[in-house]
Order: sequence, then C-alpha cells, then structure tokens
Amino acid sequence: MADVGHNSGQPLSDEQKAKLEVENGLQQFDRALQVIEEYIDPERPFNLRPYLIRELQAIAVDGGLLDAGNPGDWRTTSVEITKSKHSPPPPHTVEMHVVELCEYINNNLHERTPLHLASYIMWRLNWIHPFPDGNGRTSRILSYILLNVKLGYILPGNPSIPQQIVERRSLYLDALEAADTSILDGGELNLSQMEKMLRAMLANQLVSVVDSADRAG
Repeated sequence: MADVGHNSGQPLSDEQKAKLEVENGLQQFDRALQVIEEYIDPERPFNLRPYLIRELQAIAVDGGLLDAGNPGDWRTTSVEITKSKHSPPPPHTVEMHVVELCEYINNNLHERTPLHLASYIMWRLNWIHPFPDGNGRTSRILSYILLNVKLGYILPGNPSIPQQIVERRSLYLDALEAADTSILDGGELNLSQMEKMLRAMLANQLVSVVDSADRAG
C-alpha cells in the first residue's frame, strides 16, 4: 500500500478538498509513470494485482478525502450510482470481482488490443465500484497505465488522456453507461463507444507533439 498520510481530523472545506484532489491527482500520475517505466522493460512482464489498484486509490483519496474508512480499503456497504441503470455488486463480492478483473487483463494481455484492455479496465472497475470513493480516478489512471504498457513506451504529448477525460466528462460517463447497458439482461459486452473515445483522445494527445514540432522557439 502507498505510504499515505492523514489530516488532523478536522473537516475539509470544499476549497481544501478541491486543492487536495488536484495534488493527489498529480501524485497518482507520477506513480503511474513509475509503474509504466517498470513494466515497459521486456524483462518485467506486466501482471496486474489488486495491490496496485488499492495503492492507486489510496493516493487519490489521501489526506482526509474519505468520509469513512481508510484509503485503499474495499467498500463495506452497498452503493448506488447517480443517473445510472447499473447497481454495483454487493460489498462481500467486491474482492472476488477485482481478482477476476485482474485475471481477465493478465490472461488477455497478448490476445486483445491496447484500446480494448484500456477500455475494459476503466469500465469494469467502475462497474465493480470497489471503493467508497476514488473509483473513477483510479479506473482512469489504470487504463492509462495499461495503454502505455501495452504500447511499450510512455506516451508523449498533452493533454494526457486522463486530463482529457476530466475535461470531457460527459463523453466518459456516456461510454460507461453504454457498456453497462450492453450487458443488461444477459447481453454481450460492447465497449465500442469507450474504445472510440480513447482512440480519439489518444490521437489528440499525440497530435500535440506534431503541433509542437511545427512551432518555432
């Protein structure tokens, strides 16, 4: 688990929470880059484990952003997602679902495309909703890690895909809802909307490098 600190126990103001979320987001991104650098080494094949998921969530909510519980702990209560038809699984099944998620990624690492795996982990972690808070932030950074690792290098350019998702949140939420809806009543999972979104954002991130090459100074 990440070496995280805690606040003094005093409630945070909205302004303090917003500032802390930004700071934690930067720390989470730095940790993601460390993970990518570690696993793009051919001698260190990527192997997703629940530990990494918990570590990244702990960084996202560090400093008193949780109303209850400890950073990195699975949720212990049932939750509902606002404006969604999906109801996350009960808390006693969370760890089982996370293990299955890891197994899917590891078993398909060389069988599925980078965009599929990046889409799958972002959707599935949100579907499980394993934490009281920080699920979206954790799913997005894991998706980015997986995309970089699968491509074999740290992606250049700005804004990064996680930044773009924050700026265009409605696209992200619509893609999650489309995937959730596809499996209602036993249907087959369809991640095409999520993959399309990530493909466009990847292109936008990379085109910024080309634009920079055209600028003087």
